[in-house]
Amino acid sequence: MSFEVHELLDRLAGQMRREIAPAVDDEYQRTQTHMAGVILERLAREAALGERHRAAETTDIAPLISVLDELIGGEQTSSPAVPDDVRASLAHLRGDLSVMSLSSLVEALYRWGPDGPVAVAALDAIRRVLRRDIDRRMEIAG
Repeated sequence: MSFEVHELLDRLAGQMRREIAPAVDDEYQRTQTHMAGVILERLAREAALGERHRAAETTDIAPLISVLDELIGGEQTSSPAVPDDVRASLAHLRGDLSVMSLSSLVEALYRWGPDGPVAVAALDAIRRVLRRDIDRRMEIAG
């Protein structure tokens, strides 16, 4: 019988909380054992959902790049008014389709001017992607 990593972590978490922690006499150690089970349970959820979440993240970022290209300008069509750091951050995002890569772009947009119509539209599009990322993280936190 073979188990996936998330299944093994979940089983171990349950054992720690239901069997091992209650058998520990010292209250502090019992609490620590219970919390270790809680942490293992979270790791099990993360292992079970991780691949699906990474795929969803890439699926969210790809269309965002198209929106940002229309707003800011693509690799060949960027307006001279767009600061170099905004262009560089967007280029970095093209190579790394992850939510973490959005941070430098968000920072660059705020430096450029968060009240400008292009920056406002770009930040709104980014916020929608970040909201979906938060929802996925909350699924893990359960």
